[in-house]
Amino acid sequence: MTDFQSISQQIQILVNQISILVIMGLLGFISGKTRYLPENSGTVLSRVVIKLTAPVLIFITLASRDFTKDILINGIWIYLLGAVFIMVSFLAAHITGKLLGLKGATENIYKMNLMFGNVIYLAFPLLRSLYGDNILIYAVLFNLANDTILWTLGVFLVNKHNKAGWKDNIKHLINGNTIAFAAGLVIILLKVNFMPFIKQIPYIFEVSGFVKSALYPLGEVTVPLSMLFIGLILSEIKISNAGDLLKRVPTFVLSLFKLILIPCLALFVLSFIDFIDPLAKAVIVLQLSMPCGTIVPALANQYGSDYKFATENVFFTTILGILTMPFMVYLLSLI
Repeated sequence: MTDFQSISQQIQILVNQISILVIMGLLGFISGKTRYLPENSGTVLSRVVIKLTAPVLIFITLASRDFTKDILINGIWIYLLGAVFIMVSFLAAHITGKLLGLKGATENIYKMNLMFGNVIYLAFPLLRSLYGDNILIYAVLFNLANDTILWTLGVFLVNKHNKAGWKDNIKHLINGNTIAFAAGLVIILLKVNFMPFIKQIPYIFEVSGFVKSALYPLGEVTVPLSMLFIGLILSEIKISNAGDLLKRVPTFVLSLFKLILIPCLALFVLSFIDFIDPLAKAVIVLQLSMPCGTIVPALANQYGSDYKFATENVFFTTILGILTMPFMVYLLSLI
């Protein structure tokens, strides 16, 4: 009975989190359909997210956690293996994208959607419910791997369709998000005393706490603004018959790999590795099983890529995730 209640609670948490996302997106959808918001609202929202709130969220996520040397050592495997499986997703997207005949911006967005999941808003509550608050430190380390690739290879992919020279593409890697990521890493090094001389600077940690209190609310609006943007874009999508659904075969193939095949592959491989903490394995598998990240449509819009395709992928994988995420939790319980 206890196990049944535990599984029921986990499913309820998942459904609650997804329902919140759906409501946020629905508000944007209604605003777009009724023309309640101006036509350029989606563009404005995406730029606010990419240039302001997302960098703040990245920085706060890193700076607000208490890291120790032991936690960092234990988390190295999460970071490395997380990055490896994200790149496996990239390889799977490259192969299946070619087989599906995807080209240009659509192919690049397909790769991004398969690689990058909603590893904060959906994964963090799930992991907390299963393993407690302490697991969030490991979740943040997986997010580090996700963000490292997102703000480097991901930005390169989302801008690749413009056929600019490699020097121009490299320039896009230096942006507010990568700067915030680097600043967050500096804070981590300070917290684990890799720079002992920093203790000689009085009140530095009190000041950092004050800055966190000022910036935290701004970073927290990233997901709501992203979902409003997604709702606005969805209001422009038309599905009038079954033929329209058949045209979305790439989205369903992506969903199969993103929500089931890649996480199951990770679970299978990790089952043969004894020196990895079981909690670390759970973090990697569950983070990999998350629906497409809401940040990708905003990035696609910012760089003039196929943001409608990105939005559809987020929408469908989030809905399908209601079924697949509890399934992955069940598979983890078997080992």
